Amino acid sequence: MHIVRIQHKWKQAAGTAINRPVPLYYNLFHFENPVELHVGGEVVRTRPNACILSCPKGARGFYFEKDSVMNWTHMDVSVEELLEKYRLPIGKVFYPENPGLVGELFGKIHREFTATNPYREDLLDSYLQEMLIHMARSLEERKSAAHTAISNALWELRSQMLAQPTKGWSVEELAAAVSLSPSRFHAVYKATFGVSPMKELIAARMDVAKRALLRQDNLTMPEIAEQLGYNNQYHFIRQFKQATGMTPGAYRSQARLP
Repeated sequence: MHIVRIQHKWKQAAGTAINRPVPLYYNLFHFENPVELHVGGEVVRTRPNACILSCPKGARGFYFEKDSVMNWTHMDVSVEELLEKYRLPIGKVFYPENPGLVGELFGKIHREFTATNPYREDLLDSYLQEMLIHMARSLEERKSAAHTAISNALWELRSQMLAQPTKGWSVEELAAAVSLSPSRFHAVYKATFGVSPMKELIAARMDVAKRALLRQDNLTMPEIAEQLGYNNQYHFIRQFKQATGMTPGAYRSQARLP
């Protein structure tokens, strides 16, 4: 049996502080009210119905600003296999999709734990597994929803970027538009489209440059470079040659040949 101890609807008075520097078990907490959590040297102020798993030797503490209600259980190390199977985070706050179901399952586990019914241990493990599965599904569904939202935002941003390739886009600006860090944006963009954002932007800019070289043959290289958003013509010439294998002047001259 995984359950060692459990409390359901455990009340805490305002101003109560709990500190457990060296827990002996895996612990699962469900806070029905906002609390202040001290985890890994950080302070986290939660929303209602926050959950957190802690492992043996994982220091943690709580502070209850207001009268609060929580559910908790201590689990022995045999629960590790289930936690790994369902990929539940250790030491991180998460929020289950249906907190009412979590509270209900805590109640069922508590009642069965305090009873002496036949097959008690089997039912306790079954209830616990059901709760962990529910939590794992909630996290997976949110990850999927977040992935979809980011993907949609990336496609829209890419359309804007390629429609205006001469705009002075930067990775920082593009990343901020989809609420990602520059490094994360670069990685997600490349994974989604198979090319880095700046490489694709330069390719689109070179397509514009080719059309300008052929259709506006009265313009000088500095004028075309400026039109394309470059601060100097040499940067433009270098990128054009890298992309096409020839300088802009050579490209224009070759196009004029009969």
